[in-house]
Formats: sequence, C-alpha cells, structure tokens
Amino acid sequence: IDLQHNKATMAATPQTNGRSNSDTYRSHPYIKRMKYVIFPTNTKILWWDFLLILVVCYYALAIPYHFGIGGGYKLYSNIRFFIFNTCLDAIFITDSILVFFRAYRDKDGRIIFSHRSIALRYIKSGWFFVNLLASTPTVLILYIGYKQEYLVQSLHSSGVRFYFFLGLFKLFRLYGLNGRIKHLMDTSEFVSGLWVKINIMTAKMFEFLLVIILLTHWLGCIWGFIAFVEVGSFEKELMLSTPNWMGNWQKINTVPGGLYALGWENTTGRYWLCMFWASQTITSIGYGDILPVTTAEYALANFLMLSSGIFWAYVTAIIVEIVTNANKLNRDSIQRWNDASQMVCDFAAQNLPEKMTGTTAGVKASKRVRLFLTDERDHCTRNTLDEKNALTLSEAYPTLDVLSPELRKVCALHLTHTYLETIPYLSSKYLSTDDQAEIALQCRTLEFAAGEHFSSHPEFGRGLLIFKY
Repeated sequence: IDLQHNKATMAATPQTNGRSNSDTYRSHPYIKRMKYVIFPTNTKILWWDFLLILVVCYYALAIPYHFGIGGGYKLYSNIRFFIFNTCLDAIFITDSILVFFRAYRDKDGRIIFSHRSIALRYIKSGWFFVNLLASTPTVLILYIGYKQEYLVQSLHSSGVRFYFFLGLFKLFRLYGLNGRIKHLMDTSEFVSGLWVKINIMTAKMFEFLLVIILLTHWLGCIWGFIAFVEVGSFEKELMLSTPNWMGNWQKINTVPGGLYALGWENTTGRYWLCMFWASQTITSIGYGDILPVTTAEYALANFLMLSSGIFWAYVTAIIVEIVTNANKLNRDSIQRWNDASQMVCDFAAQNLPEKMTGTTAGVKASKRVRLFLTDERDHCTRNTLDEKNALTLSEAYPTLDVLSPELRKVCALHLTHTYLETIPYLSSKYLSTDDQAEIALQCRTLEFAAGEHFSSHPEFGRGLLIFKY
C-alpha cells in the first residue's frame, strides 16, 4: 500500500492462519479506514450537497433580512422560527465535519482518499476557519444567554452586538456555492441531464434576474440596517427621537392608512420601504423622497450609489448581450428577407415562360422566395439560420468538429440513426456502428420549396434522399 500516492496494490500471497487473501486485505488498517471516506459519487452526499445549497440560498435572503429589517426580533420571540434556524445551524456544523471525510480529485483527476491529505487540504485552503465561524450557533447562544437582554437593550448590549455580527459569517458560505453546484452537475445524472436540456440563453437570463433581485434585496437590507445601528433598536419612540433616515421619513410621510415602517412588528412595511430606496438607487431613478440624515448614513449612501452605478452599467451591458443573442434568429431572418427583396428587385426578367418555372407555374418567384424563407425560419430548430443549403452534418452542427473522434461518431448517430434505419441496407442490421457513423458524417441537409422537382444536385449529383417533413 503506497500511502504517499494513495494507491493500494494487491499482491497474490498464500493464505495464512486459515485466512483468505480477501480477509487479509480487508483487515489492513489503511483499507479499514477507507470505509470512513465519502467518495464524490456517493448518492447520499449528492443529496446532502443539494440540501446545503438550499440552506445557503435561504441564508442569503434571511440573514440580511433579519439584520436590516427584522433586527433579529422574530428569531427570539417566535419559538418555531428559533427551532428552524437552530436546525439550519446544525446542518452547517455537520457539513463542516463531513468535509474531513470527503475524498477529492487532484489536478490530474485522481481521487485522493487519504484522511491526512484531505484534512491538510481543507485546513490550508482556509475554508476550515471560515466554516468554523459560519457554524457558530449564534441564534442558540443569543437565545440562551442574551434573550431578555436583547429584547430590552437590543444592540446597546456589547454581548448581543458581538454574536449578532458573528452571524454574518454564514454569508461567506455563498462563495463556496459554485463548487457544490459544479459537483452536482458533474456527478449527478439528473442535474447534468436537466442542464443539457435547458436553453443556455434562457438559463443565463434567469440567473441574471436572480442576481439582480438578490443584490437589490441586500442593498435594501443594508440601508435598513444603518438606521437600526444608528438607533440600536426599531422601537417607535427611539426611532422618532434619534436622528436617522427612517424616523425622519416617517415624520414627513405619515398618513392615515399609509405605510408605517417603525416598530418591531412592522417588518413588511419597513422591508418595502428599504426595497423602494434600493430599486431607485440601482436604476439611477432617485426620486429624492428618502434622504440620509446622519454622517454615517450619508457616507453609506454615497458608497452604495457609486457601487449601484457601476453595477447598473454592467447590468445594461449583460441584458443587451442576452437579448441580442436571444433574437439572433429573427435578426438573421430579417437580413435574409432584405437580401431576398433586393434580389427580386434586381430580376432582369420579372416574368418567365411556364416551361422554365416548373410545377409552380402561375405563382410569382417573389412569392415562392418569401414562402421558402418563412418556412425555413418557422422550422428552424436552432438559434441561427444556416449560411447555405446542402450542408454536411459538421457544417450544420459545428460542435461536431471540436469533439473527440469517438464522441463525434456517437453524436452523428444520435442525429441520423432514426433516418438511416429506414433504409434496409443502411440499417444496423447490415452495417456496423462505425460504418453507420461514417455514412452519417457524409450526409447533407437539403431544403426544398413546395412543389419542386428534384433529380440531381448541380454540385453533388444524384443520391439517396430521406425526407423529413
């Protein structure tokens, strides 16, 4: 057993003391330790990663909300909410321990399952310390040791303030979320299969919308949090008597039946007020009805507005790119129609004898061209139109040219096998898989207008036609 390279070499040895070779190998200390290693393809660990992704996503929304909008009040005043968040903290603690038992692949793709190598890698990466802080059960500590002190003094208590801010470390788990998602996509058949079927542009647009919503949520919660820090509480009397933007806004805009943001219980009104400020700041609208009051609020507002301006420029560029790619088919169609219109206008002879127009005599060539291009667009299964007719499989699907030879043949068969099987002497009954793949890669796609006669192609001559309607 080579401990340095994590390789186990089994040599044939005679049985000793009545024990078989397999019993001897299984009793070896290093082999026995392997049963405590969690390998990347373990089904249970895939479900665990999925659960952890959901927990991290929940924390990405809940922690900023509890800090900036609720002030943590519901965590300690609602027992069911407290139990729920304590269970989530337990999941973080469990995951921090499980990492010490999870095998990983090195840069050469080999699976490393030595406990010592796993532990060293985990500690040297720095994630052990981040996960340790993120796993601190701050909710449980505050509930047991500081509940009454929190409900009375809120952030004015130094102990409450320490554990309150320590809970922010849970957001650092977001940084490691990409690794978990990539692991699921690489290992889980269901996730990888689902990803292949999704349109990339649609997925990118959905992902981008989620990022915008999340950042707006964070920005609003940060804006609410600065008022909470300035006052140290969301109590109505304190908010109105202490200089802060929220209390100042409420004094000016209090109307019967209107939005009221002050008080521990008015979290909904407070959230939508903060989101309103965040939305108009990110989009550069700036109505000017919500203004900072203190020096700290002005400093934070300047920073958030500058950051939002940069982010919005990035948002605009990404949206333009996504929309442009999404509408490429329509843009190609319009360009092709414009070119066709120019061609028809340049016809030297607008009318031709019937013997020269084929079976569609009586129908103008301009209409036939328009119908052909319309049908081509309506039946296109991709995001772009072909640059010419009579394409080889590689020209129609350029991805084939960048694949490995084996994968190229497999994909070619996926595209054409159903059609080849309709011709007996080209079917798998008489041809091998390699032969069918070679024929598939030589196939060409042809498009015809309705009513055309076809006997041979001017460039490729005669051939076998398989029609797809």
